[in-house]
Amino acid sequence: MTYRAFSLFTVLFTLAQAASAQDSWGDEQWDSDWGTEQDQSINVYGFVEAAIGGRFESSPYHKRLSIAEPRLQLGFDERWQDITWTAKADGWYDGFDETWHGQIRELNAQFTVFDNTDIKVGRQVLTWGTGDYLFLNDLFPKDWQSFFVGRDQEYLKAPSDALRITSYFDWFNIDFVWSPEFDHDNYIRGERLSYFNPLTGQLTGDDPSIQFIEPTRDEYAVRLFRNYDGVEYAVYGYDGFTKSPEAVTENFQPTFGRLTVVGASVRMTFGPGLVNTEVANYNRHNAADHWRALVGYEQELWTRFTGGFQAYIEKGDTQTRTVLTTRLTWRDERDDLNLSLFAFVSPNQNDGYLRPTFDYRIDDNWSFSGGFNLFFRETPNTFFGQFTENNNAYLRMRYAF
Repeated sequence: MTYRAFSLFTVLFTLAQAASAQDSWGDEQWDSDWGTEQDQSINVYGFVEAAIGGRFESSPYHKRLSIAEPRLQLGFDERWQDITWTAKADGWYDGFDETWHGQIRELNAQFTVFDNTDIKVGRQVLTWGTGDYLFLNDLFPKDWQSFFVGRDQEYLKAPSDALRITSYFDWFNIDFVWSPEFDHDNYIRGERLSYFNPLTGQLTGDDPSIQFIEPTRDEYAVRLFRNYDGVEYAVYGYDGFTKSPEAVTENFQPTFGRLTVVGASVRMTFGPGLVNTEVANYNRHNAADHWRALVGYEQELWTRFTGGFQAYIEKGDTQTRTVLTTRLTWRDERDDLNLSLFAFVSPNQNDGYLRPTFDYRIDDNWSFSGGFNLFFRETPNTFFGQFTENNNAYLRMRYAF
């Protein structure tokens, strides 16, 4: 880590310790009506983290450094007048592009009406579906750049500005999500990770001539779900746009195509483990429709060692893509050390992605993590194959409070 990054980590660590010492703000600090009806202590939490990582090979598009950043996350939860307020924000210095960044990951209010309906409005992280790193009916934004350079897996899920209404009934429950503005993925576009550009037929890095055209309208998602005799059933719907650019305009600029998705899932115990199935139909309006489906199974193979398997298929009029995944996880007796391997393999595209990781908890505050992002291929124009020049390793050290 550079001297500048180390100095920044030291400053952020000092701030984190100060915040930790103030994680309970008493009522005497709020000399107003705010704290007269109930205890108004604010739960402050967060972490400070330093991350470093690099590519295995030199790239014509990017430096060997893949990640170098000190990061501070601060959050708080507060309940007042039957409303739960949540805020969480990140600030970090990115050593890759040598700039400061900030992001509000959560800023929302949650409350209950009619005794059976929960409302959550504001910035929030949304997710549903049954896939493990495979998203069929989960059309909420993802951050693939963070995922592929070694940030914590919590950053795979990007935040949305949305209204979420969840109502509970005797026979079924319903989730409704409205986003007033389209939230796309933080997709791969060349400035940090190279990718295969179908317009040029070759791998490319950041190309200023390529302008990504983003939609401006809102989007909707809905889920009907229930648990009956230990079986979880769900039906999904989505109306919006593809989360990463898939269409091309008349000026050969990539854009987000209109998208409507209808799907369903089932999850239940099966023998000593848990089985899940999920399907989704993608209606892309200006392009051919296609289906996606998966079946997964997970169980504890022996004490503290868990194995999971998924088979996934994506089928259109002219193309079919299959992916097999395996997750193996082992924990020690004290639950301090966690070793994991997640593997993606596509038999018909002859490519794949290996994600071995470890997490070690030193004590209640300090932890240490690391891993690899390893891609392999036969040709560079497949989904995983396009990223082989980005193979990297990373380490993270975290102080949580």
